Amino acid sequence: MKAHFDLELLISVVTLCVLAGYAHADTGSLTAEQIAERTVRPDALTWNGGRARVRMVLTDSEGKSRERGMEIVGREKDGLYQSLVRFLQPADVAGTAFLMLERGKEDSEQYIYLPGIKRTRRIAGRERDSSFMGSDFTYADMQGVDSKQAKHARRADEKVGSESCYVIESTIDPSLKVTYGKVVTWVRQSDFIALRTKFYDHTGKLAKTLYTRRIKNVDGKLVVVEARMQNEQASHATDIFIDSVERRDDLPDSQFTPSALEHL
Repeated sequence: MKAHFDLELLISVVTLCVLAGYAHADTGSLTAEQIAERTVRPDALTWNGGRARVRMVLTDSEGKSRERGMEIVGREKDGLYQSLVRFLQPADVAGTAFLMLERGKEDSEQYIYLPGIKRTRRIAGRERDSSFMGSDFTYADMQGVDSKQAKHARRADEKVGSESCYVIESTIDPSLKVTYGKVVTWVRQSDFIALRTKFYDHTGKLAKTLYTRRIKNVDGKLVVVEARMQNEQASHATDIFIDSVERRDDLPDSQFTPSALEHL
């Protein structure tokens, strides 16, 4: 399985958030690279596939909120992740669909279907840095970064609440042209789940903070069922709530194609 770091929790809360646990290791002996490699990628890769009902609550600087409901299906195919997001409500976004297909070392393929114009188009170039459906996630955030494409440094261990965590600072290869220049992750020592992630822009200024709010066990797997992305530069936040998630081993290839977006 391709190893990811830091951004994997970001991806998960807009995909399926299913986590696999690792055995507790000697906290003193692990290097930054080893922790980055072991940090769990929290999506449906621990199953063949899954389906979830998700709510996304957007809160602006005045405290006003908007809620969006969606259904998400995702699966592993030949070691790569595929996910499809279908917005269900409110009426102004219902029917909008987003498809992501990982392509290994290359950028993922991303497509969006807009029911208002009844057309599917590809998300590419600088558009990937734009907001995903008005949220504090960007289209670029949907794509993982291989842990080997960053330099990792281990900071002193800290606690998040009562949980002992490794703290890893990861500097991303500038040639990747990703949104963030540096990411700092607090990784729970007991199971390598990222509990807090801070994203810095290329000037070194804190851009966003991702918080894991609640985790529960579903079918033998740990699931992040609540998380918040706080935009530190715009006084805006996006809360993600996983209302239901189920294992699905029968998702067909035909469901993960751009043409399928218009027919679901």
